[in-house]
Amino acid sequence: MSMEQDWARIVAHHERLNQEELQGIATVLFREGEGWLEEKLQTREAEALAMEMLGCLGHGGSESAAEVLLRQLESREEALQIAAAEALKMCVPELVIQPLIEMIQRQGYNAIKAGEVVLRFGALGADAIWQLWFREGSPVSLKTQILQLLTEAKDDRVEPLAYLAFVSGEEDLIRAALDGAEKMRLTRLWGNVVLCLASPNWRLRGGAVRILGSWGEERAQPFLVGMGVDPDPWVEEERQAVLRRLG
Repeated sequence: MSMEQDWARIVAHHERLNQEELQGIATVLFREGEGWLEEKLQTREAEALAMEMLGCLGHGGSESAAEVLLRQLESREEALQIAAAEALKMCVPELVIQPLIEMIQRQGYNAIKAGEVVLRFGALGADAIWQLWFREGSPVSLKTQILQLLTEAKDDRVEPLAYLAFVSGEEDLIRAALDGAEKMRLTRLWGNVVLCLASPNWRLRGGAVRILGSWGEERAQPFLVGMGVDPDPWVEEERQAVLRRLG
């Protein structure tokens, strides 16, 4: 029986199949030919079923299946990206972490999804993302994403990276550092947060005021007073509220 005949039968009867049966069929068909599923996705033939079978490939454990999923993660169709990302999370880490790290490094439209997948591999994935920060020539956009990803993972190494971000002078990096400091309550960095009170960017000033207030950081009180009336109404309102809170 040809691949097309097999596919026609699956399309006709797939509603009767449970997930385990569909997984088995996808594995067998994929062994017989690697291109059939990508062809169905491209032609949108029985698209919902093809997407479901794409998700099954993550359980296969083969290098060729991982390569298909990595290619689909680079699709500009969000639905395909999501399906491929979910399947990649079930792949053997050694097959997919390095290609995903390279996607993150290229900073393309799929970098965020690639980062989310890498983090699902626990310490192994977090280590790979951490090492990216220190690669020669890593741009600010990449370092910002790394800090955001490790903050999302609640990784302890956010604190030293946030410190480096605070002293970088790069606004995007500093915003990511403020976010990490707030979400992980990195109160030892209070002095770095205080320095943001003098930023020309109202978002950084406002973020710093809010964080110092949420920490109840009494050591920051003279600095909040010393910054004077802020030209931005929202920041000034927040500053006054924090000063009242600190007493």
